[in-house]
This record gives sequence, structure tokens and C-alpha cells, in this order.
Amino acid sequence: AAGAGAGGAGSSAASRLSAAFAGSELLKPERDSPNSEPPKVTKAWSAAAKRIAQSRRDAPAYVEAAWYGTEAWWLRPAAYALAVSAGVTARLWTEPPKAASGSDAQAAEVSEERLSIKHVAAAKGALRRIELPFFATRAELQVRPESGIVMGGNFRAGALENLPNTIAVLEATISEELGFPVAVKLLRVEVEGPVASASTELSYEVFVMVPKVQTLDETSIAISLLSLAVCLACAAFLGASDMSQAAGAMLMPGSALPLAPLGGLLAVGQLARFLAARNLGAIWKPPIFLPSPQCGVLGGLSPETAAPSRTSALAVALSGPLAMFAASAALMAFGTMVGSGNFIDLHSPLNAAWPLALLPTHCDALVWAGAQGFLMASMALLPHSPDGRVAVQSLLGRGAAFKIAEVFSYAYPILSLLSAYQNGAFWSFMPFWWAWLMINFASNEPPSPKEEVTEVPIGASVVAYMSLIFAFLFAYPWPLHTLGSL
Repeated sequence: AAGAGAGGAGSSAASRLSAAFAGSELLKPERDSPNSEPPKVTKAWSAAAKRIAQSRRDAPAYVEAAWYGTEAWWLRPAAYALAVSAGVTARLWTEPPKAASGSDAQAAEVSEERLSIKHVAAAKGALRRIELPFFATRAELQVRPESGIVMGGNFRAGALENLPNTIAVLEATISEELGFPVAVKLLRVEVEGPVASASTELSYEVFVMVPKVQTLDETSIAISLLSLAVCLACAAFLGASDMSQAAGAMLMPGSALPLAPLGGLLAVGQLARFLAARNLGAIWKPPIFLPSPQCGVLGGLSPETAAPSRTSALAVALSGPLAMFAASAALMAFGTMVGSGNFIDLHSPLNAAWPLALLPTHCDALVWAGAQGFLMASMALLPHSPDGRVAVQSLLGRGAAFKIAEVFSYAYPILSLLSAYQNGAFWSFMPFWWAWLMINFASNEPPSPKEEVTEVPIGASVVAYMSLIFAFLFAYPWPLHTLGSL
């Protein structure tokens, strides 16, 4: 009877496994023996990741088996993203590079070309012709922030009124002289020292560089998925992790973040950025999502790419945070007036960000998601964050943006230390965590646009200034909500 019972259990398990793959063209996962026990959840996902790394045909079947073998539904997306990211990353790390041929090899050869001191005289000589839209009088090699040749001189009358034609003529002339393709930017001359008066006439210089091939590669996708998996895991265990509670987690033990609304806010921000970049001539790249031991996720860092103009660079930088602002406001309004029926319990007092401290300790899930969305968008627009720095650069210039970013990168954590001394230790955690994320994952300086001749419209400037001020006030590491009671 015992043998019959064991046989029945084995046949039942086999029938459930066959039913899971019924009607599918995927291969069933191989089993060591007919009598082996089903693998545990961790072993199942590890086996799926290993099959993905080995490019096995039965990898989808292993993923499917691990998915249905995970009883905790909230753990499935995080485990899936982590397994796929780990498998793809391991595959890219171990696979030898494919040999390039034809146009791909030529593009790779061009991308590896570096402008050196020997190209300076040739590039300057190519533009010393009266009939060209620009006559070069000086040229020098520049290494940072972008590598290339900076040339000063005089523009012909009307050359700056037809920018596409001027840039095309200069690129063709220099490329013919050097023997390989180059890209030309028209950048504004920034005077060091005292700020020039408003009546000072603006001048521009020609910047020559080797065009960079910007493509959407598998490595950046794998890194983005891996960072998303880390954020999902951090958010899922925020109310159950002792480490997060010790680091100042905002949720009470036993509470869970509303992952679906937060994921929707991240998707809205990236979709807005993708659409803005595609319509304005920039390139969108997968973001690196940023985890937080206090609130689970702090948004995403999108690699900055060169835009056609300062206005387009400003629009791309603001698109994601402003879209997240709007979606967060909608979530808060719906959660306040209608309610989602789901609630989370917060620590009291909430010593991390002053707007979040205004929320009730028993808070509607959508209201919390909207407030966290405001925080994520605000952190993205701080002057030492990539999007905030691009916005300041578009408004005030590259030199001013660099100085302001340097000041804020030190002043923001120092201000949080003062707040921690006055109001409690947890007020310093998030600014220092953000500073660590910026140091390790953000680019040093954003690329300059294709041309800095076109002025940013007044309306766009007003929106940008208001967004930067609001973001700074929202992310200010001090309990501003208590100032009225002093």
C-alpha cells in the first residue's frame, strides 16, 4: 500500500509537470532520474539561470518550471528578473566576441580612431579658407570633458542662421582632410573668471571629435534588468528585513510596498524619456535602477547622450521627472479621494524626507506611491544628479553647471549631517546614500549638445527653473514641516 501510495504521488507529480508544458513547443526540463524529488525554489531558479547562460534550448522550460514552482506570487517577478539578468550577463561575459566584417568592421575602426596632436594642424588648415562658413585662427587639443579639437575663429555672416548647413560643410571639409569621419559641434565660448555682463556679445567655437557609435547593446540591457531585480528585492523585503529596519526603513515590520504603482511610475518616467529622446534626435539607453534601504527604490539613472541643442537636451532631461511628477499627483489624488483599499504602516516620526513625514502612519498605498514618486523625481533633478545637471547646463552653461554640481555634491551630505545633529540620525541616511549612488553610477559630466547657438525659449526656462526649485525643496534634508511650529 505504501509503495502504491508513493507510486501514485510520483505519477501525480509527473502529470502536473506534463500539464504545465502541455501544448508548448518548449523542451521539458531534464531530470536526473524518474524518482528524483522536485527541486527547491532556489535550485530551480539557479538551474534556469544556468541554462540561460549556456544558451540551452530548454532554458525557457526551466524558467517556466521555476515560475510555477514559486508559491509566493510576489517573489516571482524579482526571481525572474534576477535569473534572466544573471544568465544573460554570464553569457555575455563568457562568449568570445564575434569577428566584425564589412561596414561593421569599418565602423569599429573609425570609432577606435583618436584625435591627437598630429591632427590639430591639419584640422586647422582645412578651415583656413575664405569660402567656408568658418575661418579658423587657433586650434588646440582637448582631453576633458570630451576628447577632441577646439578651434576658434570667425564665422561668416549668416553662417549661424543656417546651422545644419554650416555643420555639414565643416564636417565634410575636415573629414576629407583627415581621411576619416568626424563630428562637429558649435559650442558657446565660456569666459573663466568674472561673469560677463548681459550686454557682452556671445561668441562660439568649433569642436571636432570622432563620432561615437551609440547602440543599444545586450550588456546595458542585462545591467538594467539586474539593477531592476535588486530594486524589486529591496522593495519586497523592506518591511521584513532587519538590515533595512536598522538603516531607517520607512515601513513598519510586516508592511509591504505597493510594487505595482511604483513600477508603473518608473515605467511612465522611462517611457516619457524614450519618446522625448526619439522625437528630439537623442538616443535613449536603458537606465540603472537605484535601490534604497529606506524606501526600496529611488528611481533610475539614464545614461546621458548628446542632444541636437540645449533646448532638446533640457526637454529630454525634464521629460522623465515631470512625467513622474504628473503620474504621482494622479495617484495621490485618487488615493485621497477614492482610496485603494490597501494600507501600509509607517514609522512615526518618519525621519527621512519632510514631505513623507506629513503622511499618516496608516497610509493608503496609492497615496504613499504618489509621495514616493515625488521623492524619486525630486532626487533626479538635484543639481548634482545627471538630469538636474543637464537642466542647469542647458540654462546656465557648462562651466556653471560643473561648479554648481561640485558644490551640491558636498553641500547636500553636509547639510544632512547638520540636520541629523539637530533632528535625529536618520535624516543623514538618504543624502549620503544618494551621494554614494552618484559617485558609483552617474557619469562625471554630461556630453555637450550638437550646437549651443539656439537659445532656450523663455517658457521652457521658466518650467525648468520652477522644476529645479521644487525638486530642491522637496528633497531638502530638514524637517521643514516643523518650522511653522517653532
